[in-house]
Amino acid sequence: MLLQFSVSNFRSIKDEVTLSMVANEEDDVHADWLCQVGSEKLISAAAIYGANAAGKSNILKAMTVAIRLVRYSNLRGINDFFPEIIPFLFDEETRMNPTRFDFIFIYNRKKYQYGFSLDKHVILEEYLYLYETVEPLKIFERKDIDQYSFPQGDEKRFSEYAEKNTPSKLFLATATAWNCLETKDAYVWFAEAIDVYDFNQIRSEGFEIIEKADKTLKKFLMKILKDSDFNITDYDFESAPVTMDELKQSELADLIKALLQGGESAGEGKRYKITTKHAIKTKDGTKRFSLPLQEESSGTEQIFFFAALIERAMKLEKTIIIDELSSGLHPLLLQAIIKMFYDKEINTTNAQLIFSTHDISLLNLDLFRRDQIYFVEKNHSTGISDLYSLDEFFPEKEENVRKNYLQGRYGAIPILSLEDTIW
Repeated sequence: MLLQFSVSNFRSIKDEVTLSMVANEEDDVHADWLCQVGSEKLISAAAIYGANAAGKSNILKAMTVAIRLVRYSNLRGINDFFPEIIPFLFDEETRMNPTRFDFIFIYNRKKYQYGFSLDKHVILEEYLYLYETVEPLKIFERKDIDQYSFPQGDEKRFSEYAEKNTPSKLFLATATAWNCLETKDAYVWFAEAIDVYDFNQIRSEGFEIIEKADKTLKKFLMKILKDSDFNITDYDFESAPVTMDELKQSELADLIKALLQGGESAGEGKRYKITTKHAIKTKDGTKRFSLPLQEESSGTEQIFFFAALIERAMKLEKTIIIDELSSGLHPLLLQAIIKMFYDKEINTTNAQLIFSTHDISLLNLDLFRRDQIYFVEKNHSTGISDLYSLDEFFPEKEENVRKNYLQGRYGAIPILSLEDTIW
């Protein structure tokens, strides 16, 4: 589970900003929504609001970049650089300074802090700490590209891992690849327990999840569809490999046309097809009809893939981060999805949901605690994005936070000039 993420000097983020999933223990509102993990009380969902171009996506991009740098570190060549690292460019000093990422998380009941800084060419600093008590235990530290520090008694073994590392690779990944037990759990958390998605990724991965899933996913998905009044009684799923003949240039247009018309999707050398079943009342009684998923509404399509993602997250104790979760989904359906993460009978593993949205219908203290709502605001005179929580404004339980937000009391809204408005 994610406890905290911090980033500095990345795109529009100049100074360090922090997204915390640790609950404010002084706030007793909706305390039953919190999850207890060891000594930590955590929120299971967080929403990020802000105007267009304020920097919401840069927060999520920062998480995406950091996670991928860890996952794919072992695939990097010696001379590979980091084109995804873009510092804050509206300052002569920061454009030459490194970007820094820091995560605090729990995996396998162990609390870790891991972070690193880098420029476009090399890893400059890196560290991993384990919290068995209040004081952190150093697993390793790295400074000045290749200056390492290890716990007393482990220097010889860890130095052998360091000799196999390069300036463009993360030591966490290198050591784990050489079977270092002390770094394994931290690396696996990045590799398997946290993911960032946009809608295209949700769709492509959703097909793969549904293909590999057991009957529990279908039961879960059908319950969501039924509870949401989608009038879908069942569905069929088919997958087949795309043959070389189908990929011949002369037949490619026909294949694309078939995919579009048949409600199919192609990916990873496979063709996927979902067909929904409907029970429709006619003058002759109730009859069953089938539709390719692509003939359904965009909201129906999305809920299929969201449900697959959510069910897997709750099964595997994952943290999932979604950019623009509200795209194409009805607000009541969104509320139902969010509340699933609060429900201890459904979310038995303490899975987490973090998302960005413009949907102000969700912005109320009946759906969120104050420490679950974040805002991103950009100072347009400096170009700097800031991230802060509603909790910092100390709103009362009965306050209408949606109204206050629209009135600009929390910032993070577009500044519109009435003189420029077309009526």
